[in-house]
Parts: sequence; C-alpha cells; structure tokens
Amino acid sequence: MARDRVYREWRLQVVLPAELTTLQARDILLDCFHAVHGDYFIEAKSQLGILADERAVMRSVKGAMRLAFKQMHGNYDAPTKHDLENVAEYLAEKSRAWGTPEVVVRRHQSEMERVFSRVADN
Repeated sequence: MARDRVYREWRLQVVLPAELTTLQARDILLDCFHAVHGDYFIEAKSQLGILADERAVMRSVKGAMRLAFKQMHGNYDAPTKHDLENVAEYLAEKSRAWGTPEVVVRRHQSEMERVFSRVADN
C-alpha cells in the first residue's frame, strides 16, 4: 500500500555548472526519479518473481522515464528544456498519484527547477 512506503529524499549531490545541457538535466531528473521510486520498482519486480538487481531496476526506471517523455510528446534522447519541464510536472503528478507526500514532491520540484534554470532555452 502506498501509505506504507518509505519515500527517500533526493538532493542534488553536485555543484551545478553555470550551464547544463538538456541531456545533463535529463539525467539529473532520472537520478531524482530513481532515488525516490527505485524501491517501488524493486518491490514490484520481486513480487512478480523478476530479477530486481540494480541494473534491472534502472532499466525499469529509464523505461518509465521514456514513457513519460512519450506521454508528454517529448523526445527522451534529444529533449528540449520545455520537454524536461513538462516531464518533471508529469512525474510529479504520477508521484502524487502513487502516494508520495506533497512535501516530498514539492521539495524535489524545487530542486529540479533549480536544475532547469541552468539549461539554455531552445
């Protein structure tokens, strides 16, 4: 049950350069999503009897991220800043639907806004 889950906090662990590429920002968003929801993917895989090692979990997290880009009509492999912002909002809504506490969602949104502010408009 979602309420029984523990939601890990995520904090950017690097000093951001003055400018980021969209791919760097996408990978930071992926890291955030993995940190918060990786345990959910492990649990789901384990319940299905599927190997839940870190590589398999990361493949699932990337798959979910690719699906988010597709849902938002963006391109995972060549995202625009607009794509990133839309996908981040989409993932925030999904996180809420999965029971992630609002305080956690807002904290991570704030961190991602800081990341996206370093990406040039395109």
